[in-house]
Amino acid sequence: MQPVTREKIKFMKHVLEEDPFYLVIGDIQEENDPDPDVKKDALQAYHEFLNEYSSLRCGSVMLFGRKELPDYQFPVADMPGGFEEWICIGKIEPYPLYINKQNGRICCLTGDPGTEMKIRHYGDFQEFLESYVFGEKYVEIGGRDDWYDLLKQRGLLK
Repeated sequence: MQPVTREKIKFMKHVLEEDPFYLVIGDIQEENDPDPDVKKDALQAYHEFLNEYSSLRCGSVMLFGRKELPDYQFPVADMPGGFEEWICIGKIEPYPLYINKQNGRICCLTGDPGTEMKIRHYGDFQEFLESYVFGEKYVEIGGRDDWYDLLKQRGLLK
């Protein structure tokens, strides 16, 4: 992960801990049991994140921790390429969020059962965190909700 993203996560973790009401808006938990063998591949930034955080819930975005991942892989069967190409890493309420194993790109499968499903792309993991979770593009996935307001209030948005 880039240092600027790491700092934003730490900053917002501290902000969320300031007021018990903020637990409704988000929660960022640190990982106590990191994996020492992080590979330098397309998923490196994601694995570095998993080594630092056991879960992240920021507004509409939830990222599962390493221990939770196995319990949430069933939506992968709906993705083109299935389990060979994808890991379900969380959700953008209420839709599953995936990372591509080959290129590290993030996407979300949206739509309701019986309707046409669409795949929305959010760049690589670093870009997703920087722009869509802690940046200006959050409004595209979460709207102007309490998380958006908190980011704006704390100076992370213009």
